[in-house]
Amino acid sequence: MTELTFALLKYGFLILLWVFAWFAIRSLHKDISSFSPRPSRARRRKDRHAARRSSAKPAVPVTEGAPVHAPARERHRARGNARPASAAPAAAGGPSLLVIIDGPLAGSSVPLTGETITLGRAASNTVVLDDEFVSSHHARIYQDPTSGQWAIEDLGSTNGTVVNGQRLAAPTVLPARMPVRIGATTFELR
Repeated sequence: MTELTFALLKYGFLILLWVFAWFAIRSLHKDISSFSPRPSRARRRKDRHAARRSSAKPAVPVTEGAPVHAPARERHRARGNARPASAAPAAAGGPSLLVIIDGPLAGSSVPLTGETITLGRAASNTVVLDDEFVSSHHARIYQDPTSGQWAIEDLGSTNGTVVNGQRLAAPTVLPARMPVRIGATTFELR
């Protein structure tokens, strides 16, 4: 074997070693970042750009007597229209989103439409939490029919539901910005 052949083989194997190391590190980084409770810088930047694009409001026709700054609900009333059936019957200024603030699904949200939201490991839940400390049907968030406020109820889970640092014993009204922890996931209503 000539020196040239030996040098080519040596440097070829060295390059292959570096490529293998790069792929291994990249794979580990992706695995670690997928379990990170905080979204990556690139993900936060992408979310910011998406929020900017969605904040550009489309032009809404204004009818006489309805102020330009009035929300859609008030414009419907000004025109004499009833509220659409799909709209949430929540009190004005009440929470409109369930936002996951910590855990594997951090940054995701579920709109509060008046329907019951279930949380647990089972695929039939509204929010599926892949966590060994979460029961298959762990808790539910629903709109209290008497007060119209959002409430949370633990569905007999093994490890419980913690609201504002205290384990939930009975269905409780859930005000906005009150942290709720189920397993490794923390969320709140906003």
